[in-house]
Amino acid sequence: MFSLGPIIFGLIFGLIIGSQLKLNIDDTRFTLGSFIVILIAGIIMAWQLGNFPFYTDLPISTAFLSALIGIFVGKLIFARSK
Repeated sequence: MFSLGPIIFGLIFGLIIGSQLKLNIDDTRFTLGSFIVILIAGIIMAWQLGNFPFYTDLPISTAFLSALIGIFVGKLIFARSK
């Protein structure tokens, strides 16, 4: 069973969070390496969470993974610089 509800909700939620990220603050710098580490950690976490018992489409949490993708897309499109 493939359910689009958690995927769409996670993507919208991720876009909202990603649009609010501030990247170039004085004491923190996000580099490409840090985003790769966050992405890998997010995929591992989505795999460990798993789906709800009645969703049998993928062995990973599709809602968490789509929220993670939404954060990166929202950061790239809508992010504030300061």
